[in-house]
Amino acid sequence: MNFLWVVAVATALGADAFSLALAIGLAGIRKSMMVRLALVVAVFHVFMPLGGMMLGQALGSILGQFASLAGAFVLIVLGVRMLYKIYWPAKQSLPFGEARQAFFAGNITNQSSLEGYGIYLLAASVSLDALSVGFSLGTIRADILMTVLIMGMIAGLMTGIGLVLGRVMGTRLGDRAELFGGLALLLIGIKLLF
Repeated sequence: MNFLWVVAVATALGADAFSLALAIGLAGIRKSMMVRLALVVAVFHVFMPLGGMMLGQALGSILGQFASLAGAFVLIVLGVRMLYKIYWPAKQSLPFGEARQAFFAGNITNQSSLEGYGIYLLAASVSLDALSVGFSLGTIRADILMTVLIMGMIAGLMTGIGLVLGRVMGTRLGDRAELFGGLALLLIGIKLLF
């Protein structure tokens, strides 16, 4: 897998972190917490795909060509899932009046929920796709060190950019980032099939 494909996959994976960071940035977050959150997401985006790649390579050596097909299928499913989430979002249970009141009160996200274990749970939740994609990349024998470092760097940058843009612009860019990410994973998975 060449460098540009790795960057495309890493950018697609960073779309979830970017979208979440936009929402957190909109709600307001201290600068020190912005840096910490971006670093924690970057670290998770290194270790999650690393674990997936190691498992994928081990399975790839056992199952051979079937493992490559399974890896492509995982990428396609993740891409379709991201697109589905955009076009058929889950229904929100918070009435508009309560959401508006929470927004103007500044209570959309509680910064204390990012303290302690909260920041790690948040980073893990946006990194779960990286575990699956790491498995897929492991089945096709991608360069492990280069791949996970690029994934971590891009996820950390996208998280930081999302936090800053969230403070400035709001969450409008989040759906576009997830749309791009879903399409990229889908197309890469299809390419791997052929």
